[in-house]
Amino acid sequence: LYWLSVVLTMHLLEPEFNPVRAPMSAYVLGAYGPWMTTTYVALSAALLGLGYGLATTLPHTRLTRTACSLFLVAAAATFVAGLFPMDFPPPPRTLSGRLHALAGLLAFPTMTLGTFLFSLSFRRDGYWRTVSVPSLTLSAGIIGALLLGIVSLLTLGFGGYAQRLLIALLFAWMIVVSLRLTHFPRTAEESLVGSHPNQPLQ
Repeated sequence: LYWLSVVLTMHLLEPEFNPVRAPMSAYVLGAYGPWMTTTYVALSAALLGLGYGLATTLPHTRLTRTACSLFLVAAAATFVAGLFPMDFPPPPRTLSGRLHALAGLLAFPTMTLGTFLFSLSFRRDGYWRTVSVPSLTLSAGIIGALLLGIVSLLTLGFGGYAQRLLIALLFAWMIVVSLRLTHFPRTAEESLVGSHPNQPLQ
């Protein structure tokens, strides 16, 4: 919620950046840039926290471990992107701009693939299966937004709108999963109600 509040406020306080063309990273270069920088820390922490929560409540399968590793890389890359402001307009011309671009190239694909693999894991677990359909639908949308952004950058030279769509779908996915995670049974008595939470479906 903090991340969302700051980003929406940036769109109002820094209207010089066209949301269709400019990536959200450009807001760091504006008058209220330090506020935007904090959102990288918030997103990184959210990815770490959610990844840890899922790692401790899902069966320890190869699929789950891979998804957790991808979230860890995404969190680290997001944090690095926040440390090094982008060059705007592109292309990158400074060391900071190049590091930011590299971090973005790592962050977006890994968080996209991570959500998809976690969503596949949900289908195999008795507790998480109830959110498998909405999470898979949202993760498919995230993949579509990432591909749209790549095509837009290659053909039009900008993709700010696609990035915003990807982030919106990512946060919708995180909200759906977080709400389910908060209701995860923490005691033996709770675990006896319904399916065992960590028992994969056969």
